[in-house]
Amino acid sequence: MNLAKGIAALGAAAIAFIFIPLDAEAQRGRPGSGTPVIEFFEGPNYTGRSIRVDGDAPDFRRMNFNDIPGSFRIQSGYWELCFDINYRGRCQIFWEDTPQLTGGWHRQISSARPVDFRRGGREALMMFSEPNFGGEARLIMDNVSNFNSIQFNDRPRSLRVLSGEWIVCQHANFGGRCETLRNEASDLRRMGLDREISSASPTSQYNPPTPAPNPGFNPGPGSNLRPGSVFGGTRGAQSTYFANPRISGAPVARCMSNFNNSACDQVAADALCRGEGFRGAAYYTITDQGRGNHYFMGDARTAQSNGALADVLCVR
Repeated sequence: MNLAKGIAALGAAAIAFIFIPLDAEAQRGRPGSGTPVIEFFEGPNYTGRSIRVDGDAPDFRRMNFNDIPGSFRIQSGYWELCFDINYRGRCQIFWEDTPQLTGGWHRQISSARPVDFRRGGREALMMFSEPNFGGEARLIMDNVSNFNSIQFNDRPRSLRVLSGEWIVCQHANFGGRCETLRNEASDLRRMGLDREISSASPTSQYNPPTPAPNPGFNPGPGSNLRPGSVFGGTRGAQSTYFANPRISGAPVARCMSNFNNSACDQVAADALCRGEGFRGAAYYTITDQGRGNHYFMGDARTAQSNGALADVLCVR
């Protein structure tokens, strides 16, 4: 494996994404296991004099190995390697063995340290072009509203959340169906998002898109629903009853937004009904609907909530 499997610098400039061609078998399950350990070798293919590093190494001069590495093996962890001492100059993150350093890296490494995304406060999402974390990959650590900008539009087939909580959406600018992720998804076919994702953001940076105005249609405050969006209804002459309403396959959250608890319950029930073309909700109840994600109508995405709408009776 060569330098292309590294991830681009996390230096002074903010980098939104990185390109890494990966091998599925090599990548699977390895980076996060055990204490971070890397071994540097003087020659290519893990030959010659070597040193073993299991923590911060800000100055290779102290180990008599400055500007010497020609290859390295990573036992576990993500590692930031830098040209200069004290993690300065050109830096990259790696998590796989590199039998021969190329691309200007040969005999250039002067400092190294393990990267703990969760403790370091960095929000990070890894996306892969094949199921089970294989194929090409992108690491993003910032809001990316259009995956065309990273040459990965409609390409993700599996995802791994390295830190934080992430929202991924079908369309650019966070349009279409959105889902909230906290862990990993080894096969996006199970979520109905295989080769469907075009934008992503940490929840801390997410701003729901503003629905386009539609004169004569008023589903209610904060809602972007359109008739036919809600499933699970039994239609009558002047009403429709939703025992367990669902949008995008998820129960409907009791609040309009995950970021604002002021518009909940009756407001959300009315918005659901108005989105289906009714005057409002004459009756509803709240249920926990298990521990899965619920759909927030105001955010147009799913996330965990403290309750979902049930037994909603929409009337004209």
